[in-house]
Amino acid sequence: MENEKTDLTLIDRNQLTVTGVKKIKSSEPEQIVLLLGNVALVIGGTNLCVLSASIQSGEVSISGLVQSMRYTGVNAKRKFSLKNMFR
Repeated sequence: MENEKTDLTLIDRNQLTVTGVKKIKSSEPEQIVLLLGNVALVIGGTNLCVLSASIQSGEVSISGLVQSMRYTGVNAKRKFSLKNMFR
C-alpha cells in the first residue's frame, strides 16, 4: 500500500487543489475522478473543469462549484449478471 501524502485545498467551494494525484481518470462538468494510488477521489458538482494538472508534482487544480468529495476503492469490482438484471 502506498502512503503518499495528499492535500486538499478548497477555497469558497469553487477552487480546489489536490496534491498526490497519479492520474485523472475522468473529467466531466458534473464529476471528476482522480486516482491517488490505491484510492480514487470522486469530486461532484456543477461546471467542474480541470484548470491545470502536473504529472511531475501530482497537483491538479479544479474550478466550478464543488458539492461533494468522497474516496472510493480503485480495485473494487462490480459483479454483473443477467440474473440480477431481470429481478
